[in-house]
Formats: sequence, C-alpha cells, structure tokens
Amino acid sequence: MFSSVTLFSIFLMAVGFILVVGGALALWRFASLHAKGTPVIARPLPAADGAAWRHGVMVYSESVLNVYKLRSLRPGADARFSRHDVSILDRRKPTSVEAGFFDPGLGVVRIETRSAGQWELALDPSGDTALVAWVESSPSIRQTRELPTDIEKRFRAAMSRQRGGQWGNRR
Repeated sequence: MFSSVTLFSIFLMAVGFILVVGGALALWRFASLHAKGTPVIARPLPAADGAAWRHGVMVYSESVLNVYKLRSLRPGADARFSRHDVSILDRRKPTSVEAGFFDPGLGVVRIETRSAGQWELALDPSGDTALVAWVESSPSIRQTRELPTDIEKRFRAAMSRQRGGQWGNRR
C-alpha cells in the first residue's frame, strides 16, 4: 500500500509536470507568434468600457485573418475572419479608460462579420493601413472561381462525350 505522503508526492509531481508543459507551450506560442504578424488588442462586442480587451497578433493569409491571443494555450487561432465577410464599420479614439492601458498612438477600428459578429481592434496607424488594404484588395465573391473537386471525373465525362460525338458508336 502507498502511504499518504507518497500519494501526495505523486500528485505534486503530476501538477508540477502539467504546469511546466503548459508554461512551455505558452512561452512557445508567445515567442513564435510575437514576430509573425501585426500586433493588435482585440475584443468581441458588446463589451463594457475597457473590458474584454486581449493582446494578440493578427496574421493575414490570402482569404482569412487569424487573430491569436498571446495568453492562450489554444493550438490554433482564437478568432478567424473571412476576407469576403469583413466590413470596416468605423474608427474612434480610445476612451479614457482604454487610454490607460493602450500604447500611445493606437486607434480603435470596429469591424463586423456575418460569422463572428462585431469586434473592435486597437491598431497603430500601420496596422490600420494593413487591415484596410487586406479588406479592400479582396476580389468580389462573384469573381472568385472554385476549382472543381471532381476534376478527373469531369474530364473523363467530357472525353467520352467527345469520343461519342466524333466517332459515333464505332469501336
């Protein structure tokens, strides 16, 4: 039988291991994302004045804007915005409460998406310019062609129609 001291020691070692692994993952996420994208302070709306803001990094791809919170252990993005779905609603200066913890020079941009609702992003002027350029350079959804997933089947069907029309039923 195990003594209570031994069980307690095993429990403490397990908790310590979990804390070390969690800390290592948090440090890796912070170090790998910090230099990868545009710094942002983001929050979903509605939120009270000065509440729910989270520091993070925005990483742009061709069709998706990923927002990674710096203090999160989630392996993927904490918020994803589709390029065709983002609308910039307005801009404002930080409130007096927000100005207390924002860096000087940040402005607040309010965006809206059909899938994620409204968000506010606190960005410096270059981050604001990058966001506007990314949204405005998006092609119209009507102009974006999707590649067929069954291209081989469609090719074979077109070839058999061509052979049938050109050669008849001869073999």
